[in-house]
Amino acid sequence: MKYSDYFIDSLLEEGYTHCFFVGGGNILHLLESARTRLECIAVINEVTAGIAAEYFNIAMRGTGKRSFVLVTAGPGLTNMVTSISGAWLESRELLVIGGQARSNSLARGNVRQLGHQEIDGVAIAKSITKTTKLLDHQISRLELQALARTSFSGRKGPVFIEVCLDITAQETEDFGVETNLFQATKELLDSDFDLILQLLIKSERPLFLVGAGVEFTTFQTLKEAIKELGIPIATTWNSSDYLDYDDPIYAGRPNTYGMRWANAVIQQSDLLIVIGTRLSFWETGFNYDSFVPNGKIVHIDIDEKELNKDHLKVDLKICADSNSAFSKIINGLNIQMKSKYKEWIDFISRLRDLLPINEAENEMGSGYLNPFSVIEIISRKCGPDDKIVVCSSGGTYTAVMQSFQQKTGQLLTNNKGLASMGYGLAGAIGTAIALPEFRTLLFEGDGGFAQNIGDLGTLSLRQLNLKIFLFSNEGFASIRISQKTNFKGNYIGCDADTGIGLPNWSNLFSAFNIPNLEITSTSSFNEEFKSLFDSPGPAAFILNIDKEQAFFPKLASSTLPNGQIVSNPLHLMSPEINPNLVEEVFPYLDSKYKSINNYKEIE
Repeated sequence: MKYSDYFIDSLLEEGYTHCFFVGGGNILHLLESARTRLECIAVINEVTAGIAAEYFNIAMRGTGKRSFVLVTAGPGLTNMVTSISGAWLESRELLVIGGQARSNSLARGNVRQLGHQEIDGVAIAKSITKTTKLLDHQISRLELQALARTSFSGRKGPVFIEVCLDITAQETEDFGVETNLFQATKELLDSDFDLILQLLIKSERPLFLVGAGVEFTTFQTLKEAIKELGIPIATTWNSSDYLDYDDPIYAGRPNTYGMRWANAVIQQSDLLIVIGTRLSFWETGFNYDSFVPNGKIVHIDIDEKELNKDHLKVDLKICADSNSAFSKIINGLNIQMKSKYKEWIDFISRLRDLLPINEAENEMGSGYLNPFSVIEIISRKCGPDDKIVVCSSGGTYTAVMQSFQQKTGQLLTNNKGLASMGYGLAGAIGTAIALPEFRTLLFEGDGGFAQNIGDLGTLSLRQLNLKIFLFSNEGFASIRISQKTNFKGNYIGCDADTGIGLPNWSNLFSAFNIPNLEITSTSSFNEEFKSLFDSPGPAAFILNIDKEQAFFPKLASSTLPNGQIVSNPLHLMSPEINPNLVEEVFPYLDSKYKSINNYKEIE
């Protein structure tokens, strides 16, 4: 057997069914072997391949099916760096197989280059992967599978394997008897469970903050027990679809750019149990000293380094696998804590009514759409099986994550850590290929969408059931807002007037034979819209958004009396709420934390 056949067969045994790729000479044997064994999806750019594979794997969660990326040497790998970085920061599964020059023509650091397209991919990828390996020799099936499994075991993350061209063409060696190299994960100790139980017994306002380190399938298995237990659940943006928006125990998506009501909830909890998320600045706000000011924090994570960050006050740190730990906690508490927190749940429900998503300050110019209103309309029109992909930066991203009201059965995914433009279309393609029987929706701003428009050809050619909602505001709205705020409107590189040239979107979609419709007002969501929205295959909806559109609420900074600039606490978003609502919204906070002015004076 040729080694490339052996290599792909080994991955097939691990559940890999799809391969996203851009062809190249140094992967020709691997690609030929994949062609006869897997579904291979050709795309225009390696960035698309990496993002599509990442989102494919999210969409296939719990099925055992997965995809990998196959790219050639040199530019194949360098083009992949963005998507590898995004998966690394979000702790997501991504296996990247890269070609390399022949093993007998590697520079090996002695000179800059010897082999064709040779560049040291392992060195480039090392800091943004869980592990990397250069195959200038054959490795056994179990060793290869252990490398691949590293990507989706423990704390997930990218794995990069670089394979020399001549190795792939060789006859496979006899590896003899092999040893299983997989290692078990760390379990939650009984003593740690007892500590959590004692904290919950004393707590009146507990809250779970659940991240994607808790697998979707684990959460769904426990969902009935969670509801019976009655402790509210807040989710990170990577676990946004674990609960229905209207579920009584749902406590929203707290975040620096999050829902105002969700931020008010998390800040007033007296016990926050964080599990399966690293507690980044996006979750705590940049004023981390004021995070959960009157409560205790328990942090459970598989990565001890994340637990030992010294900037954040945490009362109990537990290093354990999030899935087994969450299961042990929920199953252990179910009977003992039932229906204890009704008053707390009722308070959260009132907050949702008092603090609406679409705020009055989000005004727009005449003839334009309000993005928050539009997203609410679309979320109501979506079915329970729809798969929603959100771009990864800018006003469109923030508006969707603040206002989309997810339903049970929907997928709602994004990539925030890297905050790279260009994620939307690639991620939506991966999702639509993974789940062709369902409708996929993409929300993207025109500036970010322009990054990867070449792969509209992939969408059109495959006739994917993907509906694009393109928020057209003439460029990079978030950059424009930053320049307006900080430099008094001295703009550069943010719109057509300052150097950003974008196409006529209707003409572009038509060039790719993609039906499209311009949405100019809420009345445009009519029968024509419904017909296109419900029809199979691709479609695009172009929404006219004012480039001066405001996006509130947001977390701002304050200048203290001594001149020091500090970020506001997570719940004190701008603009401030009506003073008449302060006591009703923040009954569990000290006066210091009830307004920005109070906070500034005391600091």
